[in-house]
Amino acid sequence: MKKYVPVCKLLALEMGLLLFVVSMHSLGIPVYCPFKMITGIPCPGCGGQRALFAILHGNIAEAVYINPLSVAVICFAIIAPIWLFADCYRSTNSLNSVMKGKWSLPTSALVAIVVIANWIWNIYKGL
Repeated sequence: MKKYVPVCKLLALEMGLLLFVVSMHSLGIPVYCPFKMITGIPCPGCGGQRALFAILHGNIAEAVYINPLSVAVICFAIIAPIWLFADCYRSTNSLNSVMKGKWSLPTSALVAIVVIANWIWNIYKGL
């Protein structure tokens, strides 16, 4: 079970952040991006909250328009607990390996390109 501790900590952090964002939203308190507040430029994650709430309201196309990368991250956040459960059941460690970033150079380059493309999209839209 010790090998799953890093992933379990990450999932606990994920759930805590989700609870924080939903709580702030339900109280009507906006959560602002510190990067955008300082630089005036949206970060690659800007619009993630709006994308999350669009998904929760069933507006997948709107969520993808707002921030495609956030939609992918939200999908991963949904899949990760299921993947962790499957790892525990099969006594494997595949999710932990992915989370530790044991990726090939082409995979890392692809992830970097996707993040940069998403950032350009956010700037283009004028978030």
